[in-house]
Amino acid sequence: TLEYAVHVPHFYDPYATITMDVMNSTSSFSAMHYAPLLSPNDSIVRLVAAGMNFSLAITNNNLPYIWGKNCVLNPDYKNHDNGDENNDSAAELIQNLRSKPVLDSAYPRYIPGLPSNLQIVKVACGSHHAAMLLEDGSVWAVGVATDRPIPLWGEAVEILERGVINSADEVVSFTAGFDRTVIVAGDSSEGGGRQVVEMQLWSNEDLRMHGAVRPLWVECLERGWERDGRNGSVKS
Repeated sequence: TLEYAVHVPHFYDPYATITMDVMNSTSSFSAMHYAPLLSPNDSIVRLVAAGMNFSLAITNNNLPYIWGKNCVLNPDYKNHDNGDENNDSAAELIQNLRSKPVLDSAYPRYIPGLPSNLQIVKVACGSHHAAMLLEDGSVWAVGVATDRPIPLWGEAVEILERGVINSADEVVSFTAGFDRTVIVAGDSSEGGGRQVVEMQLWSNEDLRMHGAVRPLWVECLERGWERDGRNGSVKS
């Protein structure tokens, strides 16, 4: 339970320390990510979201926890994208084929990696990822990459830089579905309207930071509104 995870001294999730470098090589754990010990007041859940496979909760003192299916890294799984499968024995390859890169977590796991000085203001869960909107307008996520089956659960990564959204205070909708996150925000520029941004959790950092788009369906809606306006019709 969340209460167990946050009230037991020296509680930590060993899976949270496994990075992709560890999975792809023989390097050892560099540090243990201890889940902070919280008081009953601090452990009050302030934000919560649930997707098809897992749930995400933000505590009263801004700490994120996730639990459910397929949301922790499997320490016995080796990623073969680095071309190391020729060096593995047949038995190791067979064992790897029978396993999967991620495992279930029956208890809330603390998510490291977020800026500690920024409040999490909105959260959303898709089927493959969990996303968090911070007060500066940036978006951070954990999950499985969109373009390749690479688990990015070890720590949160940024998928939208600050400055793309005019202001986090203007966000009226923050949702996630399948592998996508969509923000709808009020547009304070002349002419009004809404600012709509869609982003995904790419495996490549450059794609993550520059892959946000304005969905094509927004233009279709706007063209429909303009047409309806010329015809004098009003639609809800």
